[in-house]
Amino acid sequence: MTGNSLKFSDLKPELLDPQGDQFEVPLTFAATLAAHGSYETTRFVLRLSPRNHELMDKIEANAYGDGPVPWEAVQAYSTYIYETVHWWQHVGSTFGLLLSLSYFSQCHSTMGELREVLETFGPIKSLKRWTDDVLLEEGWAAQEKLAAANFAVNNALDVFYYKSYALRPRQAIKWMIEQNHFEDIGYMYSIVYGQLIGLVSDVIDPDFQFIQSMERLNNETLRLHTEGFEGFVKGSNVHLPYVGLHAIYEGQARFIQLDFLNRARSEPLSFEEWRAEGYLSGIYVEAFESFLKLTETEWPSSLFDPIVPLFLLVCDLAINPTRGLPFEVGHFENLIHQVDVGIRFAEFCFAIKDAPHLKAAINDLSLEEYAEVSGELCKARHYDHPMAALEEVVRWTEEYPTVQQLMEEHRTFDFKPENMNVRVFLSHYIAMCVDKYEYPHFFCWPGAFMAGHSIDVDFREVWLRHLSLFSDKADKDGVYPRKWPHRSEKSVKVTFDRFYGTMALYELTEQWILHDGPFNCDFSWMSDNYNHEIFANWANETFKKVYGVNLSDFTIVSSKP
Repeated sequence: MTGNSLKFSDLKPELLDPQGDQFEVPLTFAATLAAHGSYETTRFVLRLSPRNHELMDKIEANAYGDGPVPWEAVQAYSTYIYETVHWWQHVGSTFGLLLSLSYFSQCHSTMGELREVLETFGPIKSLKRWTDDVLLEEGWAAQEKLAAANFAVNNALDVFYYKSYALRPRQAIKWMIEQNHFEDIGYMYSIVYGQLIGLVSDVIDPDFQFIQSMERLNNETLRLHTEGFEGFVKGSNVHLPYVGLHAIYEGQARFIQLDFLNRARSEPLSFEEWRAEGYLSGIYVEAFESFLKLTETEWPSSLFDPIVPLFLLVCDLAINPTRGLPFEVGHFENLIHQVDVGIRFAEFCFAIKDAPHLKAAINDLSLEEYAEVSGELCKARHYDHPMAALEEVVRWTEEYPTVQQLMEEHRTFDFKPENMNVRVFLSHYIAMCVDKYEYPHFFCWPGAFMAGHSIDVDFREVWLRHLSLFSDKADKDGVYPRKWPHRSEKSVKVTFDRFYGTMALYELTEQWILHDGPFNCDFSWMSDNYNHEIFANWANETFKKVYGVNLSDFTIVSSKP
C-alpha cells in the first residue's frame, strides 16, 4: 500500500490519533464519536470513527483498484493497524491475557463467597464500604464473621491495585501504599496470577498436568511472606520500574503505526517532522524516551534506524513474561522480576547498554534477527527465550485433548457455554501463540510488513486471522460481531450473544463489591438502539439468575461524614 507524495502539513491529526492521553482504570478508551479509533479493554471492542470506517470500507472493497490509495485512506488504515495492535496486546501477549481475564476473575473467583454474604447478611452495597464500617465499629473481632465478604473485597481490590500499578507504577504506588487493603507487590502478583491460573486450568487443565499448581503458588507466597522476603511483606521495598504497561502499550502501537506510514510514503518523514507535529509526545513517546535513556542512545534521525525495531522487540519481550504461564514460576523469590512488565522492559534496556552492538543488529526484520537478538537479551538478564514459551503452547495443542477441543471450538466459533468468555480469550491467545511461533517477526514489526516490507511471505492471511472479534459500524455505535470466512454466521452470532450476555454480570459484580452508591445500569455502549429500561431489566435478570436477588433489593451504604 502506497500513498501519494505530500508534505507533512497534509497529514490530518484527526485520522492519526486514535485517542487522547486519557487512560483510566479500568481500561476504557474514548467513545468512537469523540475519537477516531479505540480499543475498549473491559468491553473488548475495537471502534473506529465514521470517517475512518468509510475509508476502511473502500480499501476492503478494493475501490481504488491498482491505482494509488489516497493518503487519507492510508492514514485511516494506520489507525486500524494501531488499534488492532492494541487488540493483540490484550489477547495475544501473556500479560495482556492476564489483564483481560482479570476483569472476569473478580466475579469467577468470588462467586461462592458473594452468595454466602447474601445468605448471611443480605444484599448490601458496596461491600467494601460496609466491611470497612463494620471493622471500624466492632474491631478485629468482626474479622471472622466478615471472612467471605473480606475475601471478595480483597480479591477485587488486588485486581484493581494490579491494574493501577501495572499501568503506571510510579504514580500508583504513591497512593497504594497508603491503602489499608494493599499488602505488597509480590502478594498482588501472586493473587492475580492465581486467578489467571484458576480460570485457565478450569478450561484446559483441571488436574494441573501442564500448568502451574495453584497449591504451590499459594504455599510459596505464604512462605515468602512469613520469611519477610522483599516485595512480599507490607511496607517492604520494591524496585519501581521507570515506565509501566500504559506507556509500553502506547509506545509499541504508535511506533508500529508510524513505521507503516513511513514505509507507505514515497518520501519518508524524519523524527523531527513527526515530533514537530506532536505525534511523538506524551504517553506515546514515554517508553521510547526511557528506552533511549536506559540504553544510553541518542535520538535517531529516522524511523528506519535499527534502534527502532530493537525498541519494538524490547516491548514485545517485556509484555510476554513466560513464568506463571506457560511455564511454572520456578524460584518464587524471582516472581516480581520475572512477571513485572516495567521491570522486564528496564532489564532488557540494561542488557542493550552492556552490549551496544545490538543497537545495529536488526536491519532485515527477519525471523533469524528476532530469534538471535531475543536470545542474547534474554540470556543476559536470565529470562526464558520467547520462542521456548511459544513452543510450549504449541506443544499443548499437539499433546492435550482438552486444548485440542478448545482450538476446535475456536476454529468453528462454536464455544461451550461453560466459562465461555474465558474459552474465547484463551483460545485466541493460543491461536496467536501458534502463529507467532512460526512468524514472530511479523507480530513484532507488523507495520513494516503491512506496508510491503517483504515479498517472501504474504502475511495477509495471518493478519486476517487475528483481527479483533467485536467492533462497531460506520453508522452505528453499538457492538457487533465480525464476519469470519469458514465460520457459520449462526455460530458467530450465538457466541457474540452469549459473550456479551454476561457483561452485565461482570460489571454489576464489580460495582457491588467496590463502587459506592446505587447500581449504574447504563449499557448504552452495547447498542445503537439503546432503551434504558429494556437494558436495565436485562441486566437485573442476568444478575438475579446468578445471585438470586434483584438490584432493587440492595441496601445502599452511605458514606459517613
